[in-house]
Amino acid sequence: MRRAASWALAVFAAVALTVGVLAQFANRTIFSADGFADRTEATLQSPAVSAELARRMTDGAIRAEPDLIAVRPLVTGAAEGVVSSAAFRSVVRAAARDVHRSVFDRDATTVTLTVVDAGVLLSEAVNHLRPDLAKRIPPELQVTLSGAAERATAHTLDAAERVRLLAVIALVAALLLAAGAVLVAPARRDAVVRVGFAVAVVAGLAGLTATFAPPVLTENAAARAVLRAWLDPLAVWCWTLAGSGLVVGLAAASVLRPVVILPLLARGRAAILHTPDRPGPRAARAVAAIAVGLLAILDPLTVLEVLVASAGLLLVVAGTSELLRLVGGPDAPRARVRRGVPRAVRIGALAGALIAALAVTAFAVGGGPEPIRVGRCNGEAALCDRPLNEVAFVGTHNSMAADGEPGWLFAAQDAGMDAQLREGVRALLIDTHYGFATPRGVATDLSRDSKSREKVTSEVGERFVDTAERLRERIGYTGGGTREVFLCHAFCEVGATRALPALEGVHRFLLAHPEEVLILSIEDDTDAADTAKLIRDSGLIHEVYLGPAKPPWPTLRQMIDRDQRVLVLIENEPGDEPWMHKQDEVAQETPYRFNTAAELAAPTTCAPNRGGTTGSLLLVNHWVDTSPAPRKSIAREVNAPAFLGGRLKRCQAERHLLPNIVAVDFYRQGNVFGTVARLNQPQ
Repeated sequence: MRRAASWALAVFAAVALTVGVLAQFANRTIFSADGFADRTEATLQSPAVSAELARRMTDGAIRAEPDLIAVRPLVTGAAEGVVSSAAFRSVVRAAARDVHRSVFDRDATTVTLTVVDAGVLLSEAVNHLRPDLAKRIPPELQVTLSGAAERATAHTLDAAERVRLLAVIALVAALLLAAGAVLVAPARRDAVVRVGFAVAVVAGLAGLTATFAPPVLTENAAARAVLRAWLDPLAVWCWTLAGSGLVVGLAAASVLRPVVILPLLARGRAAILHTPDRPGPRAARAVAAIAVGLLAILDPLTVLEVLVASAGLLLVVAGTSELLRLVGGPDAPRARVRRGVPRAVRIGALAGALIAALAVTAFAVGGGPEPIRVGRCNGEAALCDRPLNEVAFVGTHNSMAADGEPGWLFAAQDAGMDAQLREGVRALLIDTHYGFATPRGVATDLSRDSKSREKVTSEVGERFVDTAERLRERIGYTGGGTREVFLCHAFCEVGATRALPALEGVHRFLLAHPEEVLILSIEDDTDAADTAKLIRDSGLIHEVYLGPAKPPWPTLRQMIDRDQRVLVLIENEPGDEPWMHKQDEVAQETPYRFNTAAELAAPTTCAPNRGGTTGSLLLVNHWVDTSPAPRKSIAREVNAPAFLGGRLKRCQAERHLLPNIVAVDFYRQGNVFGTVARLNQPQ
């Protein structure tokens, strides 16, 4: 009776341990936003999944623009390229995280995994082949990755808290049951053998289930590949647990008596090949043979993988048994074993080392395909593992006021924001204002402007304000019209860019460059709700940084892996959105009003300004104010390596912070990129 009770408790302990491991796997891969995004992205490694997504993307484009059916092969080829791109993987991760948040944060009852920027990516891909067709692909085109079993998925996700609790309860129960199996057994070492072998059998059955579930559950190649991406790592966890159970069982048996694995395997082979005499066992043997045969027909590659893995496991077991015999058996070489070390201790140490090796192997293999990354964060591999506050970014002051951009009278930059991003600018300093578009220009909505004429004059100069007022009279705006948000510098009359298309361009850049991290600094003269709506409507909401804007900052790699690559700083009213951060609470800065290059070179130009000395980032304002029109000739002088590099070193020494944002006028003048790159070199 005691032996039977010990066996029963050992089996229950094995079941509880396996359930605990499965629950912990679910916590890491389903109920963790990062784990869920990782597994979702891993499904894209399957050719079947990629082909299905390319087909859905093509079908969606043709439904939106039926005339594209005439060039379906071209659209399909472009869609296949998009699906295999790093940009698409990035938006899939964003979609997966959105699904995760929708369930855990908003109590959703259904889940649909939708890539919302598929049209933007497809349009850009087609543009390389047929620019005329690219304009006909709607940017709002979406691709749904999941449609079936949405409610089941939602209910599964909604059970996260119960599963987390289950993991703890199951592991504690496994420990108590295993202890009970040992305590009630006639021989305690025999009980440890039973527990180890019970864990090996139960976990092995779970591993077999996870391995063969995809071909049994569906014949669709894409759906099978998706199941494999989720269940293959689980199978690795189960096989690792089974191997650990075998090691424990063999180790305990070796303390009792030497375990010789080959005779045991021979007896097992004979038992399988021998036809049982009784009808019941014969029927069970026949059913098992049919099941294995059907699995081999449905998915021969999986069966082959299992056979090869089983052979490998047998070799591991045989080698483990031999090592345990050498360490603890009667034929162990005594001369090589330190006297005074008990045999049980030696065997336990070896068993622990073997289990640790299995765990390390499972951790390395069980994650499945890693997200494909080039490994160059903001263009440099060395930056990937640095926290944000240890990275310097090239920034542009009044980024929207660019030479060649329509409507700008006083340009501060060499090219527009799209070109700035392509050339390496990673911090954009922009101003938002309300305005009314008219046939003659944009009129600032002065009724909502938060700054008095005196304050604006002190910032941009009397000549700038006089020019803006003359232009306002020329525009002849008398009221009415639709108010919009524009990017303007104080007055939209002297230059304005519609804010939504401008930020949509930033979003498109991030889609196409998934390993870039940006800082967006907004001098907001718009309501916080409208500023937030602007970022949402532009698509940038999918890339905003959602964590706390203070140390310890995440590394660039972490921001990229989470697809939270835009730190949003708001100068005036951040509102209630947790991802809109008050700039002077996050970043210290230097003064910004200098009338000559000599003033900019003065020793006091690194003194604290807005933000005081409490922020963890440092914004270095580096330009000469020649309002109303900035001058390239002066920018060329102050952006030169000796001038800019000298000031940055001085500010770094005085403020004890790396200059994180180096904001300049006319970023192409001098050698701003080279100077900032030297800041990012290891000190």
